[in-house]
Amino acid sequence: MQQQQLGPVTGGVVTQGLPIVSPENGLLLGDRALLHLGGTIEGGYDSNVFYDQYSPVHSYFLQLTPFVELTNMARSGAVPSDLYFDLRAVLSYREYLSSDSDIRNLRSFTPTLGATVEHNSNGTVALGFAEAFSRIQDPPYTRAEAADRQLITRDNNFAYGQLRWAPGGGRLQGVLRLSNLVDWFEYRPLKPASSMTNEVMIDASWRWLPKTALFVQIRQGYVFYLNDTAPTAANDEAALVTTGRKSSSFPLRAVLGIRGLITEKTAISLAAGYQNSFYSSGTTTYGFLGSTLLAAELVVMPILPAKITLGVRHEFQNSVIGNFFYDDGAYVAISYTTIARLVGSLWGRYDHNRFFDVPGVPGGERVDDSVRAGAVLDYYLRSWIYAGASYTLNLNDSNAAGRGLTGTTYAKHQVFARIGITY
Repeated sequence: MQQQQLGPVTGGVVTQGLPIVSPENGLLLGDRALLHLGGTIEGGYDSNVFYDQYSPVHSYFLQLTPFVELTNMARSGAVPSDLYFDLRAVLSYREYLSSDSDIRNLRSFTPTLGATVEHNSNGTVALGFAEAFSRIQDPPYTRAEAADRQLITRDNNFAYGQLRWAPGGGRLQGVLRLSNLVDWFEYRPLKPASSMTNEVMIDASWRWLPKTALFVQIRQGYVFYLNDTAPTAANDEAALVTTGRKSSSFPLRAVLGIRGLITEKTAISLAAGYQNSFYSSGTTTYGFLGSTLLAAELVVMPILPAKITLGVRHEFQNSVIGNFFYDDGAYVAISYTTIARLVGSLWGRYDHNRFFDVPGVPGGERVDDSVRAGAVLDYYLRSWIYAGASYTLNLNDSNAAGRGLTGTTYAKHQVFARIGITY
């Protein structure tokens, strides 16, 4: 039976941020602009390049990541009270160090570009815009595709414009945001999942304590697929067998919640409400729990340099394969920064995902349990140069394993060592 690629690709925006950049650094351009430059050189090891549960292939690699940022944030870290802007670019290139030509073919280039602009009118009305583009390239799920140089290439472009209103010192605050997401797959088996999402969000909050607010938030979206036509060739039909025939939807989420500081060292965010996917065909969200959105996060700072974050959630997400999936997850993160410029963090996340209308799985329901964890340790020799190491673990267990499907059940370890400059 022909293998299908139904691996860990579930949708959403993937972005790569800048490393820690001290506002004390940077080249001053004119009176109100700072130019930050830097880059990272990393050596790494990947224990399972192709997400293959049967015959994992490992490889070493080298990764170069230069970046540039232009902003008018002051050296003190203060944001201008009138017009604020931040423009940034992160360019990541990865080369696999292997004698195997199929592995070397996986060399990739992942650019991430972003821009943020906000105009603040006397602290009452603020108009903002943001744009983020990423082109992500990941190894495919089979060696044959690697030999044909078929990387899983995915282009994300997310943009929004928002109006924030905070009269009377900000006790009451409202935000109106319009956003657009284009999620485009160059990788043929997933081309039918290329989509556009438009969403309007209204968020209103009342600050009943100095740093704590009650809020209500409503989000209405429209998701449609950019290749929503009948297949015209055998390879297009094969792509639909991988993703399933896609259906447009009108996802709605409406929640009530609380967010902000409870004590000087404790912050909380709680939200509960209604959700519905409203798919035009196929399975849609259903039942009491299917229509319930829950999210909670607790942040504790037991001592000043340390922060502990705990969170849980229950929601649905639009899916690359099938229509959607329910996501029941929990996460924890611990970070610590010493006066000696030692920055460390530990994090872990568990997700129980139930996918619907997935081809190749009896009943169309696929269930995945995944664990992701990592550790990062960086030491800043000066405010502008650092060295460090990190480790990530990615485990996935799926009921789709053993049905001729690849990239479903696997274990993947990655280790990095790096040196970087952030001026």
